[in-house]
Amino acid sequence: MKKAPGRRRPAVCPPTGALMQYGGRTVRVVAEASGQRAIIESVGDDGRVFRSNVKWTNLLALTGQLF
Repeated sequence: MKKAPGRRRPAVCPPTGALMQYGGRTVRVVAEASGQRAIIESVGDDGRVFRSNVKWTNLLALTGQLF
């Protein structure tokens, strides 16, 4: 199946250390992984730090102020 033109965002790796939005969480990009993925770091409700591997296209730039 062919996708409609202009429907997807360009796949660009975010810079290491950048703060971004993933779902409803604010995350920090730790490193670039293979297959257009990035390793992100976030803090859970209990204060533990989690690292996850996510696709670049699922990361959004922060808008407005952080605090």
